[in-house]
Amino acid sequence: MHAAESGQGCRIAVVGGGISGLSAAHHARELGADVHLFEASHRPGGWIRTTRQEQWTLEWGPHSLLPSSSSLIQLIDRVGLTNSLRSAEPGARARYIWRRGALRKLPSSALTIPFSRALSPVGWARLLMEPFIRRGGVEEETVHAFFRRRFGEEATRILADAMVAGSSGGWPQQLEVDSFQPLLRQWEQQYGSVLAGLLRRRAVRGAPFSGPGTLADGMDSLPHAMAAELGDRFHGGSPVEALEPAGEGWKVHYRGAYASNTEEVDGIILALPAPACAALLAPVNDTSRAILESIPYASLSLVQIGYDARKWRASARGFGFLAPRSEKLGVLGAIWSSSLFPFRAPPQHGLTTVFLTGKRDRGGDSCSDKVLVDRSLDALRRVHGAAPELELALVGRTPSAIPQATRGHRRKIRRLQHELRSLPALALSGSYLQGISLESCVRSGQDAVVELLDRWKSSPESS
Repeated sequence: MHAAESGQGCRIAVVGGGISGLSAAHHARELGADVHLFEASHRPGGWIRTTRQEQWTLEWGPHSLLPSSSSLIQLIDRVGLTNSLRSAEPGARARYIWRRGALRKLPSSALTIPFSRALSPVGWARLLMEPFIRRGGVEEETVHAFFRRRFGEEATRILADAMVAGSSGGWPQQLEVDSFQPLLRQWEQQYGSVLAGLLRRRAVRGAPFSGPGTLADGMDSLPHAMAAELGDRFHGGSPVEALEPAGEGWKVHYRGAYASNTEEVDGIILALPAPACAALLAPVNDTSRAILESIPYASLSLVQIGYDARKWRASARGFGFLAPRSEKLGVLGAIWSSSLFPFRAPPQHGLTTVFLTGKRDRGGDSCSDKVLVDRSLDALRRVHGAAPELELALVGRTPSAIPQATRGHRRKIRRLQHELRSLPALALSGSYLQGISLESCVRSGQDAVVELLDRWKSSPESS
């Protein structure tokens, strides 16, 4: 057993009630620590948010999870939600790219590459040469440079751009490949080829669903269940206003329902976005503040389009599509939500979620709801040949939603963690550290607990 795998006697404050903070709080409790979680909002979950309007189920954050998300699936099981997991419709998992005025189906395997028009024959031929390309690259290589070196110019312009857009709203020319998708570099180093690494991936066995999955009552049923299990140790509507070092521990100053309060703890896990962490750390370590403030974020807008499927015969069957920047469609892409999970829309109706803005659409944050809806409908009209008659059109905005792991990001995080060693026991958790997927966030919370308990164990007061 790891030396830190006992938190008996350790008092921990987790600041932030998103999936990273909830994961940290649950893991710390499992290891015996006395945990309090402080969340500014009354609602747990952070970016995971589900709303319901009559028979529509609307996801405003993550829409699904993958069978490979082992830590996340274990967490779902521990809070008793395994029976709520649902698989996507088997015939609705195909993914598309918008290119040259049409939806182009992406290959589902190497054998289907000759039938895909997502790239030209020359583009596919160059991509398939990747196993014969020597290992190389430079330190802090961008996603764009990595793809161009391994897969060629066309795959970079189309596939890399669409991949980055769909997952982060950012630019492949700016993001660091080792932070954005470290598996790509690992496969190159281990196997000499990304494609070889991809082919060697073992199929996931034993997952309680297949293909993309979701929770029947909405993705936010997970954070709500986790908060409920914490009971009165989940302090919703209690923003932390200041952190004060106190000997080998901390004083946490927070605003409760009626007044300002103070909690004394042995260690703190900050599970907040980087800018919010910067604000709390500014009075105690200005260098940490500066590093955290230097991490850029992309904003995101979503438009939920609901329609009567009997009146719109468009082919919206599959997972959805992405739009490379060069195609100038005006949106990042769309998920055909009711194609994946029919229960998200009323019977005989359809639901499409369109993604806009991000770092690539600088004016998007200031657009009115009507402009965003019109832009979404225009994109659907171009993609499907006609726009649906609206029965539902709702807009959601998440300013500074997605951290951007730009060049030098890993170096920046290493320096940040070094700076924090000068403070009493404190660890960080969140999407800007290990990745933006739900699985990465869950693991980030668990890793933060182990790191914090290691530091606490080595402090004089715990001896």
